[in-house]
Amino acid sequence: MHTSADRRSWTSWCRGLAVPLMAGVLLLGLPSVSRAEGEVTGVIGGLIGGDLKNVLFGNVSAKGAFDNGPLYGVRAGWIARFFGVEGSFVTSPSGVNLELPNAGPGVNAKVYYLEANALWIIIPGPVSPFVTGGVGLHSYDFDTAEDLKKMGYNFGGGLKINIKAITLRGEVRDHVTSFEQGDFRIGDIISAVTGGDTLHNIEISGGIGVRF
Repeated sequence: MHTSADRRSWTSWCRGLAVPLMAGVLLLGLPSVSRAEGEVTGVIGGLIGGDLKNVLFGNVSAKGAFDNGPLYGVRAGWIARFFGVEGSFVTSPSGVNLELPNAGPGVNAKVYYLEANALWIIIPGPVSPFVTGGVGLHSYDFDTAEDLKKMGYNFGGGLKINIKAITLRGEVRDHVTSFEQGDFRIGDIISAVTGGDTLHNIEISGGIGVRF
C-alpha cells in the first residue's frame, strides 16, 4: 500500500531525473555526437563520514554520522568531446550510524546511491579533468528499522586518463541528502524527530573503464 508520502517521493524522484535526462537529449543533438563514445567503469573507493547536526529528539540532540567505509559500484554513459551523461550505482556496506545519548543501542544502515549525472570535460584529451553534478535516489537499508529512500543530489570532479580503449579515472563526489520531520521512523530509537538537516557523504573513488 502506497502512502501519499511515497507518491510525493516518487514524483520528486521523476522530476529530479528530468534535468540530466534533458541534458542527455541536448547532448545527442550536438554536432560532436558523431565522436561520442560509450563508457562503462567499475568503481571502488571509500566514503568519508560526515555529521548530521542539529537534529532534535525532544530536548536531546541526536548525532548521526556516516561511518567511514568501502564503496564499490559501476558507472555507464556516453562521453562526447566536452560533455557527457552517465548513470551510476554505488553502495557501501558501512552506512549510517545513528545513536542517541542514554537511548540504548543505535542503528546502522547500508547506503545505496542510484544517480544520473551530467559531466563537463574541462580539457578534452589523453588527460582530461572534469566536473560533474546530478540527482538520484539515495537509499538507507537500516538493520533494525524501516528502510528510507530519499531524493538527493551530488557534485564533484576528477581526472580521466585515456589510454586507447581504456580509461583510468579518479574522482571526489559529495552525495547530499536532505532529511525532514517524519523521515526517521526507527521505533524506540527515534519516534518523533522535530527538525531536519542535510547530510553529506564524501566519496573518494577510482575506477577502470572501457570505451566502445
